Amino acid sequence: MSSDSGASAHARGRVRTFVANRSVPQRLGVLGAVLVLATAPFGGLRSASEQDVEPLQLDQRIDIGPFFVTIRSVKQVTDLPPVLEADGVSRFLVIRAEITNHTDRAESNHLVTAAFSGKHTGALPFEEDGDEVRPHVFDIDDAGDVPDSEMVNPDQTYNYAYVLRQSPDTDLEALLLAVTGYRFQADDPSTLDPDEWVLDDDPLVEGHVPIEVVP
Repeated sequence: MSSDSGASAHARGRVRTFVANRSVPQRLGVLGAVLVLATAPFGGLRSASEQDVEPLQLDQRIDIGPFFVTIRSVKQVTDLPPVLEADGVSRFLVIRAEITNHTDRAESNHLVTAAFSGKHTGALPFEEDGDEVRPHVFDIDDAGDVPDSEMVNPDQTYNYAYVLRQSPDTDLEALLLAVTGYRFQADDPSTLDPDEWVLDDDPLVEGHVPIEVVP
């Protein structure tokens, strides 16, 4: 992400996670009360500075600052071979998205993961994540796991699946997804890496999109 192109969008380095539709004490988890109240994670609360947002649509190119993000489809499945097997209890919400780094420097794919949030998602933690509720990210083209440390080079486009483990009784008609943008922040130029993306308080787009249920 270039510091020039970034000037229009940035992100306040803040971790956002997928949070299930639970009571407030349960939602807090490892996030802590301040983080839950200040952000709108999956199932969390909206900030006091909530503003009008555009309705979310499939195939809509969203400029979050460092990336263009286009959600191609949303499906609920029982498994996702070869990366996820059915566990007999939960289901999986698969958000297929195309991401493009439109800046002039390599940027972390985790910026896109952190930009996603939602409400009424029925989100559950993956067993290996303990109590933390977050999406697992996979590369659709090679069915490989995408770690948070993965960098995306300038002008590169990838097709990723952002997968959320879900309660089987989730009301899909009530589920809302949101994508939040970033603003670019240049700190003291005397430092070695003064630039950072800061996540905005409110989403750019939010809404319900069609969800295909695959038995």
